[in-house]
Amino acid sequence: MNSRKPGGRSRVRRTAVALAAAAAVAVTVTTGCSAGLGGPASSRAAQDGVIRFTFAPDPVWDYMNDTGVLDDFERDTGISIETSATWDEFGLFAGGHADIISSASFEVPGLEEQTERETVIIGRYNSERSRILVRADDPAQSLDDLRGKRLGVFTTVSGTLVWAALAKEMHDLDLRGGGDVDLVVADIQNLSNLLARGEIDACICYPDLSARELREGSVRPLYDGKSSADLFAERTAPGHDGPMGNVFVARKDWAQEHPVEVAAFLDLWNRGLQEWRENRDEIIERYPQHFAVADPADIDFMKQYVAQHDWVVDEVRFDEKWAQDESSIFDLMRSTDVVDGDVTDPQFMPTEGVDK
Repeated sequence: MNSRKPGGRSRVRRTAVALAAAAAVAVTVTTGCSAGLGGPASSRAAQDGVIRFTFAPDPVWDYMNDTGVLDDFERDTGISIETSATWDEFGLFAGGHADIISSASFEVPGLEEQTERETVIIGRYNSERSRILVRADDPAQSLDDLRGKRLGVFTTVSGTLVWAALAKEMHDLDLRGGGDVDLVVADIQNLSNLLARGEIDACICYPDLSARELREGSVRPLYDGKSSADLFAERTAPGHDGPMGNVFVARKDWAQEHPVEVAAFLDLWNRGLQEWRENRDEIIERYPQHFAVADPADIDFMKQYVAQHDWVVDEVRFDEKWAQDESSIFDLMRSTDVVDGDVTDPQFMPTEGVDK
C-alpha cells in the first residue's frame, strides 16, 4: 500500500479537475435525520460505533430504509449510520463530514487531490454503465464514425474518461475538448432527448436516463449495446466487472482505526445487493424517479432492460485479483494520455475471503 501523505497523488488532466472542482461548489442536501438519506452527516469527529455515510440518492438504500433493513442493522450491531443525500459527495468529504462516500474508482485520485485526504477503496457497488448512443437512422457503427460530430456529455470526467481512453486505444480518436469531436456538455437527464431532436449527433448516456428514447426506438446504442465497462473488460480484463461507476471510498485513517464498522458496513451493503437481486422489479416500481421514468411503459421497459443489462455487482467485497484488474483502467488512461503519466492507482482494501 502507498503511504504518501494525503493529497500527495498526482493530478488528472487540468480540464477535468477544474470541472470537478467547480461542480463541488453546488451541494444539494435535503433535510432530516435517520439512517435514510436525509440531512447532512454530522460535522463532529469520527467515533466508534458511528458511520458517517454520504451517498447520492439511491434506490437500494431507500428500499433498505423503507423496509426496516437499516433499523434492524442498527439494532443488531449497535452501530448507527448518519447519512446525507447529496450529489456532491466530494464536498462533504473534503469538509471532514463523512467517513465513507461513493465515487467512480477512476475518479479517486482526483478526489484525493481535491480533498487532500488519503483514501482507500473498501467496497464495490456498480459498474460504469454509460453507452454511446446515436439516432436510429444514423449509419455510424463506432466512435470512429463520429469524427467532427457533436458528442453530448454530462461531464468531462466520470464515464467520459473511460470512453476517451477506449476511443484512443480502439480508433486513435481524441474525445477531449478540441480533439476529434465537438464536445457538448449538457444536463445528464436531457442528453438522449437532445440526441433524438437532432441537437447533438451522439451522446455518452446512461441507459436508465434514456429509457423513453430507447423504448421508442429514436436512438440506438453502438457496440451492440455494450457499456464502457463491458468493452474494457472484453479488451483488457476478461471476466472483470469494472471499471466501477460506484465504489465505496473511506478515509484511510478512519478505515484502519474502525475495522468493525467497515466490516458491518460491507455486510449491510451485501444485504442491499441481495434485496436488489430478489426485489429488483419492486424497487424500480417503488422508486421510478431514481431511473428517470414515470410512465408505466417506461417503467416496464426499464425492468426489462435492467434484467438484461444489470450493472449492480453481486458482492460488495473484493479480493486482490479484482483490485489489480480494476487498477488496470489507470494503465489504459495513462497510456492514452487521458490522465497524466504520474497519476497513481487508488489504494484498495481487499476483504473478500478475509476473516472478519
